[in-house]
Amino acid sequence: MENTHNFILPKTNLIGIGAIKDLPNELLAWKLSKALIVTDKNMISLGYVENVEKILKNLFISYDIFDGILHPNPTVSFVEDGLSYFKKGLNVLRNYKLIISIGGGTNHDCAKAIAIVATNGGSIIDYEGYNKVTKPPLPQISINTTAGSGAELTMFAIIVDNSRKVKMTIASPFLTPYITVNDPIFMTTMPKEVTASSGFDVVSHAIEAYVSTEASPLTDSFALDAIRIAFEYLPRAYENGNDLEAKEKMMYANIMAAMAFNNAGLGYVHSMAHQLGGFYGQTHGCYNGILVPYVFEFNSASIPKQRIMKLCEAMGASTQDTSQAIDIIIDSIRRLTAKIEIPGKLREMGLKENDIETLSQNAMKDITVFTNPRKGSVEDFMSLFKSAY
Repeated sequence: MENTHNFILPKTNLIGIGAIKDLPNELLAWKLSKALIVTDKNMISLGYVENVEKILKNLFISYDIFDGILHPNPTVSFVEDGLSYFKKGLNVLRNYKLIISIGGGTNHDCAKAIAIVATNGGSIIDYEGYNKVTKPPLPQISINTTAGSGAELTMFAIIVDNSRKVKMTIASPFLTPYITVNDPIFMTTMPKEVTASSGFDVVSHAIEAYVSTEASPLTDSFALDAIRIAFEYLPRAYENGNDLEAKEKMMYANIMAAMAFNNAGLGYVHSMAHQLGGFYGQTHGCYNGILVPYVFEFNSASIPKQRIMKLCEAMGASTQDTSQAIDIIIDSIRRLTAKIEIPGKLREMGLKENDIETLSQNAMKDITVFTNPRKGSVEDFMSLFKSAY
């Protein structure tokens, strides 16, 4: 019986304190060409974009800067605004050969979407779902500043279609960036609330990848280590933004969790959180922090005992009783979210009871449902939303 697990990653990943110094060698292939930088005004004010500009100038790579990403949760309009840079006349200087995203997941996802439509045409809405992209997008260099969404190295892009109030999941191996840079020096300026939300996103990625129906020994090892690291170092990174050791550890946890979910998939936490983000536009990682305990309890009946025990151990506890292990896991997650001041209920983040049925129907359509360990119904989603309300 066949049992294959493909493992998809960017070609090159520059990782660690000072990793940005290795980027020039990786960009030699694009010497004398033109790049589009996709970023936001905050990255410019922090000086991160200027650092990359210096590298490009030294390699005689000309560039334009699209800084029209105005808030987290990238929208179809952001993508269209970025694409307008390709349409300003027929001058060869607009013939971009490379896209460079600088920032967190919002900027990387927006850059992926721009790169897709630039070579495939149409609207980004056309590519919602899995494997709808037929031509390679422009190659993307992702310079990451959060730990993190994992978007800098995955084959997914999440884009909000405001007309439907839906967060679209766009997935294709073609979306995988070509080169990534994860340098903790770029992460010390993260505000506490970003450290909390992006840090718990790491935890949710790792947990969902570990219990996924497509999990493998490779993804398991990355997921469990990401959980161990995050439970130890996320509170430290949250309390002290200048704790470079904690930032570096969370950077590694982010990378490992992203490698896990990029190849094992996610589950109901993300199918639900995507809908909440589409409706209310608040922080994705905080939605995850509220939802994980409820979804894990729902899924627990379909998770093998051995996996529950290993998950419990990764969070620093040990027991031989499955029921007790489930309780420990749920309690450990809630204690972690309390430490980093993530809200406890969805009503605190805008959820309206009247929206629950629509949110549940939309969640059933999200591609992340396919690898959830327990198969549910619209009614199950409604029950989960109500429990977390």
